[in-house]
Amino acid sequence: MIRRSDFPITLVFPPQGHFTQPHLAIPCLTAWLKRAGFEDVEQRDLSIEAYDRFLSPDALREAKARVRERLPLDGFDRRSELPFKDLAAWRAAVESDVSADALIGGIDDAKAVLRTDRCFDPDAYVPAVHALYHGLRLFSAAHFPTQLTPHNFTMGYANDRSREIQAAIRDEDQNPFIAFYRRHVLPELIRRRPRVLGLSVVYGSQLIPALTLGRLVKEALPDCHVTAGGGFLAYIGEKLMRAEGTGACLDSIVFHEGEAPLAGLCAALRDGTELSEVGSLAWFAREESGTARPVHNPPGHPIALDEAPAPDFDGLPFDKYFAPRLVLPFDVNRGCYYGECTFCTLPTVIGPGYRTRSAETIADHVLTLKARYDTTHFNFITDCMPPGMIRDLPDALIEREAGITWWSDARIEPRAYTPEGTRRLYDAGCRKLLFGFETATPRLLKMMKKGQSLRSVVDVAESCDAAGISVTFYAMVGFPTETRAEARATLDFILEHSDVVREVSLQTFHIDEVAATYTEPEAFGITILNDEDADLQLYHDYEAESGMTQAEAAEMFEEMMAGFRRELPLFSGDNIFYFMQKSHYFLHLARGESPDSFAEKCGARTAARGRRGADRALAPGANLVARPIAFSYGEAVAMLAHPLARAARPDFLTGRYVVDAEREAERKLGTLARADRVLAYDGASGEFVELRGDGLRVLNAMREAGSLGALLDGIDPALPGAERSRKNLERFAAELHRLGVLAPRPVAPTEVTI
Repeated sequence: MIRRSDFPITLVFPPQGHFTQPHLAIPCLTAWLKRAGFEDVEQRDLSIEAYDRFLSPDALREAKARVRERLPLDGFDRRSELPFKDLAAWRAAVESDVSADALIGGIDDAKAVLRTDRCFDPDAYVPAVHALYHGLRLFSAAHFPTQLTPHNFTMGYANDRSREIQAAIRDEDQNPFIAFYRRHVLPELIRRRPRVLGLSVVYGSQLIPALTLGRLVKEALPDCHVTAGGGFLAYIGEKLMRAEGTGACLDSIVFHEGEAPLAGLCAALRDGTELSEVGSLAWFAREESGTARPVHNPPGHPIALDEAPAPDFDGLPFDKYFAPRLVLPFDVNRGCYYGECTFCTLPTVIGPGYRTRSAETIADHVLTLKARYDTTHFNFITDCMPPGMIRDLPDALIEREAGITWWSDARIEPRAYTPEGTRRLYDAGCRKLLFGFETATPRLLKMMKKGQSLRSVVDVAESCDAAGISVTFYAMVGFPTETRAEARATLDFILEHSDVVREVSLQTFHIDEVAATYTEPEAFGITILNDEDADLQLYHDYEAESGMTQAEAAEMFEEMMAGFRRELPLFSGDNIFYFMQKSHYFLHLARGESPDSFAEKCGARTAARGRRGADRALAPGANLVARPIAFSYGEAVAMLAHPLARAARPDFLTGRYVVDAEREAERKLGTLARADRVLAYDGASGEFVELRGDGLRVLNAMREAGSLGALLDGIDPALPGAERSRKNLERFAAELHRLGVLAPRPVAPTEVTI
């Protein structure tokens, strides 16, 4: 029998997840395993390790060289036109060419901004976030058509087809994690020789990176048992066990709640007992012939949350997350007490059953985590806070003088979110709540079984806002039978209440195999379209008897987002970065900023940028780079943002391809004709700006003169058209000032790099 101290376990959160705070999955598993007597448990957030590595000068330098090799611009420059299928590659090539040097030189400072109090200065924060986004675009271009963003990871392979996944985990050109694991992960695992490697696959974007690591570990450490679990595998795990090639990547899959099954698996492997006794486990019985036969054990029993230990975050690299303060996640309950929404699947797969911790237990654990990790900021993980908890938790936190700030998801409960109740929540540290609003159409709310009225929505939002709690609405577009008019009614309703609704998380409607919309399609007037080649399919296309088509819903999504960007201060211009980065806006609220004052600051920033004029001190920045390009960058970006073009790429939420979408986009969107253009990138502001061909000559003249004022003074007023030339130059400079290419700054009189 192996001694408990001789049974090393490594738990991994694979790429890609949020890069601003740790995920809760492996800390919960770590705490449970340690209490079960497993002394040697290591946990690694490879998602943040990968982001930190990929966003480094060395990695970006390598990426720059790879882009020039894989996407040479000369080949594009010789073309007479650019077809749709090559647009994304050309955009990646030209962006990389003008931005690479600035990003290599500035990426460390950009990361430092987000990890320190400089993050709270918008003039430092916005360029830093730009740099991170553009750094990831440069890194992605080196592995084109792969796209790694702060919010997603996709490749040129669909993640709902096992054959494509098996190709993806071996593709050295497109899959950046193969080299990352070989260089930075495998050597340490080989030295450690864990008996169990656990992979937490919460999001679809993690599937290919997780299986890539599983395959490499099984090749290097054949005695290591590789298991996987997490929310996404609760959906597709049974299909994955049947898929060809899975047995070369995994030895088992844990379904649903992982603590007890993982501990049971580790104990069975340690003690040499049968895996068939471990509940909620699917595993491969290895035959002497080399075949792997999947075996599915019966479900295990749920754990009592009040008896579970506080999560253990020891060993996670807190200094690498892109946030100035540590925000810890903590699950107050599991499942959903309501569990009726016809589009929702979380109560089914995040189980088994609905359970909650007591308010006293939550307060105990929060205070323990606060002391252990020196933080006062928390993200309470819950599908929706139950009404009783809305009353009890504030009392427990206030009574214990917890001194924390927190945010969480919530459900519209007008009897709980009263003016008095929300004031109590604020006093207990609540600063932000995200509500499932969905739609402003009562007919659709009834079909969704939301159990809420528009009046109750307004009452709850107003109560929260009056208490100083920021309100976010989850909304969707394209629910079966929804019309364009009804979608616009949702937009209008939210904008009408923009004085209390600060953010909107909008998604197009998707059908997955667990929701009632899939199991009872006739009740929603839809026909499900199955893809026989997608053996791991979770999300499905459909045809509706009435209302918008899926393509029309995608167009409506763009229209609604344009409305939000126009009217919501946090969505206007580059202020949207505060919405897009998990925790960043919350941390402003935690510092004492009110939702009103922050919205006013965001609005003032947008207005101030629009008022930028032709300041005489304007000059090109010292690190401004510009190059002639053969096609219009702006037209390419607009074409790639078209709903048809978006459908031709892996979907943001699902990671799957729409069948024949690229062919349809090519047919309808056409090609780009040649154009005399210049693409400029200013590393100080992090802006890509397209100019006409003569714009580069003006920039060079301005740099040579030293400033806009000096260039204007050099125009001889006696020359014909001198006044018109001055006015044109001032208009041009003012526009570039608004776009961020010019700023009032002293520069050395050197020519713009071409």
